[in-house]
Amino acid sequence: MNNILMVLFAFVFFIQGKGQLDHINSGKYHPAKEHFEIQYQRQEHSRFLRSQIRIEKNRVVMNVINIIEFSESLDDKYKFILENGLLNPVRINGSPVLKISVIDELPLLSTDPQTKRFKLWIFVRENGSLKQEILENLLKNSVNPHEYYFELYNENADINTSFNEFVERAKLTYIGYGGIII
Repeated sequence: MNNILMVLFAFVFFIQGKGQLDHINSGKYHPAKEHFEIQYQRQEHSRFLRSQIRIEKNRVVMNVINIIEFSESLDDKYKFILENGLLNPVRINGSPVLKISVIDELPLLSTDPQTKRFKLWIFVRENGSLKQEILENLLKNSVNPHEYYFELYNENADINTSFNEFVERAKLTYIGYGGIII
């Protein structure tokens, strides 16, 4: 009898701990869900042409002056988004140089197979060409990363479309500032 209770207790502990799934109203989803519900407005953004993109070790150079740096540990599928010229550093934070520390897909917020939503964390860098009030608003050189949310849309995608196929034909349809990570 004791063995049965111990096995049952271990099973319940496992289900509650390691077997727990993400929930849309908690964890990484809660602020993103609120952001998309309140601030989302569909946008149209152009992407860089493949001929304008040069891939280096831990960075992507677009149109010679726009640079997105990223960590070696960034997942290859997220590097693929950067390599396809979908994100423009100037449109994100007003600077031609952007340092991304994290990109994470938010599958529970993706509304259909044609839409994928993500969050990204960036570190703001000083840029002498930015106006002082913009830099102050961005808390220039803050220690903490800034969180942004973005959406990719591929009108031809379905449930069988691979991630890479999705990204190759996707458009950036939203990017918005979420806040500072504390």
